[in-house]
Amino acid sequence: MRIVINSWSRFMPHYIPDDVMFNILSWLPSKSLIRFKSVCKAWHAMISSPCFTDAHLECSKRNPSILMVPGAYEKQEDGENIAFMMVLYKYHGGKTMELVHMQNFPLGIGVWTRPVHCNGLLLIPTMNLEMMICNPSTRQIVFLPKVSGNICTGTRAGFGFDPHSNKYKVARSFYQRDSETQELVCKFEVLTLGTNAWRQTEDPPYPIDALTPVHVKGAIYWIVCSSLCPDPPNAFLRFCLTDEKFSLFPCPPSNVKSVRFTEVEGELCCACFFSETLALEIWNCSGGQNLEWTRRYVIQIPPDVVMKYPVERPPLIVFREKMLLLAFKKVYRYDIETCRIVELASKVSDFTCYEPYLEKEARDLHLFNYAESLVPIREF
Repeated sequence: MRIVINSWSRFMPHYIPDDVMFNILSWLPSKSLIRFKSVCKAWHAMISSPCFTDAHLECSKRNPSILMVPGAYEKQEDGENIAFMMVLYKYHGGKTMELVHMQNFPLGIGVWTRPVHCNGLLLIPTMNLEMMICNPSTRQIVFLPKVSGNICTGTRAGFGFDPHSNKYKVARSFYQRDSETQELVCKFEVLTLGTNAWRQTEDPPYPIDALTPVHVKGAIYWIVCSSLCPDPPNAFLRFCLTDEKFSLFPCPPSNVKSVRFTEVEGELCCACFFSETLALEIWNCSGGQNLEWTRRYVIQIPPDVVMKYPVERPPLIVFREKMLLLAFKKVYRYDIETCRIVELASKVSDFTCYEPYLEKEARDLHLFNYAESLVPIREF
């Protein structure tokens, strides 16, 4: 047998071509690639290159996962809730989760709202106007410069990638009172990662709702705040990250106000909830110049799943031909083929984790689609 192996070895190449190695490595998990940087200088240079980062991201998008971020806080003497740790889990299906990253905050941070994902990076806003960008794969995290004051609750922050400038941008709306009329005025500012200052842009044409926006193909989509707008348009607000201008984007023909945004396979989707019939319609927007809304699914929500508070519009995640619905801290799975809804968990501790979470009970639970990446935050 040894003779056969030796004879074959004469015909085998002494090295693997760079382009072949590039393609092989681009499909590996980020955790492995970070370790492989220490194999040799050539691998370190390849894995650290921008072209490899882009190729690896495209491979990751073909096999996306879901991140789960519970929130556990300690109440201070002044009544404010503070977190000293944030734990991020990757959801694998069923009740199984894998610990991805555990971040300590010795000084504490405020209650965070639903993180916003873009190309493996997370924007994590807090209720006390702190914001941070995190890459769970590389375990890098940076706090953003201080933002302008806001006299309304809610962070109203979006995050996306501008393909023309090849830059990541954070955009947020906030409310201030007019010095003369004392009326609430909706303002807007943008931060380009790599700079240290927020820039005020043109004011939004309509007040912006506090619901988390979604980023699709170089634009951030927001919902108009109907409570602050006496005559709201039958449209969403679209903020282009290239020219930093607002435009109106038509709503799906569902004629319902209870909506949530989500992104599925790079396309804008809208979940419309009808409280009278307990039906959840999923609309998909596709097309280039001639945009068209198409109703993909109609989900009948059982009465015991719908809650009056705080979820009138259940957040929706599409994952491997199934949908996950989040109602408060309960997670439900909807099977597209069988049209059945089953409860996965009523609290965070119902999930099986590779590492234990905090001893205190989580009061929040956030789910969102996620793709691994090696995008380096600290080089911005």
